[in-house]
Amino acid sequence: MVANLHCKWEDKSRIDKNKMKIVLVEKRDGRCEKFDEKKAYDVFCRVGFNAHLKEKEAERLADKAMSDLRKFLKNKRKIKSSELFEQKIKILKKYNKEAAFLYETHRDIN
Repeated sequence: MVANLHCKWEDKSRIDKNKMKIVLVEKRDGRCEKFDEKKAYDVFCRVGFNAHLKEKEAERLADKAMSDLRKFLKNKRKIKSSELFEQKIKILKKYNKEAAFLYETHRDIN
C-alpha cells in the first residue's frame, strides 16, 4: 500500500470530447461501463509507486502507458475487462517489468 500518493492526472488526449467515441468495458458479470482514462492512469501510476518508482518516474510510466493504451483502444467499441487487463500487462512489460509483475499478480493477493 502506498501512502500519500499524488498522481497528477491531466487529460492529455488531444481528442475533442464531443467527437470522442465511447469504449465500453464488459465486466466479468456481463455489465458494461464506459472506459475511464483517469482510472487507467491511476492504475499505471500506482503500480509504478508500488514498483518503487519516484513520483515523477511513476507519472512518466503512466503517461507512456496511457499513450499506448489509447492507441490500442482507438478502433475499439467494446472490450472485455480480461482483454483490457492483459493489454495493460503487455504495455507495462514494455516499460517496467517489476510494475508489470505487480499488476499481473495483484489479483492473487486480494
